[in-house]
Amino acid sequence: MATVAITGGTGYVAGFVVAEFLSHGYAVRASVRNLGKLEALTEGLHGWVDDEALSRLTGFEADLTAADGWTQGFSGADGVIHVASPVGNGSESVEALTRVAKGGTLNVLRAAHDAGVERVVMTSSAGTCIPKVSVGAVVLDETFWSDPDNDELNPYRKSKVAAERAAWDFAHDDDMELTTILPGTIFGPVMRKDVISSNELLLRLLNGTVPAIADTPLDITDVRDLAVLHRLAFENDVAIGERFLAAGSTLTLSEVAKLFRENFTDSKIPTKTFPAWMIDVLSIVPPFRQLPPMVRRKYSHTTKKAESLLGWTHRAPQETVLDAARSLAGHGLVWTDIL
Repeated sequence: MATVAITGGTGYVAGFVVAEFLSHGYAVRASVRNLGKLEALTEGLHGWVDDEALSRLTGFEADLTAADGWTQGFSGADGVIHVASPVGNGSESVEALTRVAKGGTLNVLRAAHDAGVERVVMTSSAGTCIPKVSVGAVVLDETFWSDPDNDELNPYRKSKVAAERAAWDFAHDDDMELTTILPGTIFGPVMRKDVISSNELLLRLLNGTVPAIADTPLDITDVRDLAVLHRLAFENDVAIGERFLAAGSTLTLSEVAKLFRENFTDSKIPTKTFPAWMIDVLSIVPPFRQLPPMVRRKYSHTTKKAESLLGWTHRAPQETVLDAARSLAGHGLVWTDIL
């Protein structure tokens, strides 16, 4: 039986990655900042994996900001799936977020190397594959890298560029078999009501807590499909040394809102869209500074590489956001009855 260590076990994406590997016969060691949190992960996995699979789950304590615990947790594992990464709250500087993201990545890779683990699959971001909005309607693949000096990138995206670049440098210098996965905005069902990640955006639409919609195009990645891609990348040697985009389906926020209104007639979804001049006004405030380039973007991404090399398939984005909405409602987070 193969064993994988998965970082950030209690996170939204990592929970589904854990479920995917358990469901395919692996033993999984999940990193948690406190072993007491392992119970929450286990509870969330009920309904997604059976009891036999859950018996193959163990945890170990480690934190991205420290080197302690990682080597011991990785010892004897056949591979590491590095999912954990700081998201921040929007107020951190580029330097602060980059320090944690890059430092955490190197803590994990050094520990994997010290533990004798050669195979690592790492969750990066489609934010590492973002051009200036002036590039127009181009289709981007994994060969493109975001320019960290691009002022249109927010601190999170810049931190992901630095972390992935550092990972590839480490892999080159230490002969590590690395693969990186580049998701877009991650939506889908939730395992626990307290861990919903980017689904918070959909929840705000459903609950009508935003007065209007910024008509932003979203590269949508289904969390379930993303978990499958991590496993396929780990299992196929052709993935070694490669990046794989997992963001090839786009919906605008207004299209998502329209879809919700058509399917959930009792919801409180806003119907108004922010006009262009309002977007420019809002961009004066730091949390909204990235809105203008996001709204005006015409570029897109392709996932043909993952599809052709790994046989990966993904859901339509409409299915993803509707499943997310029903899951949020099922966990009692939506104020009106949409089920």
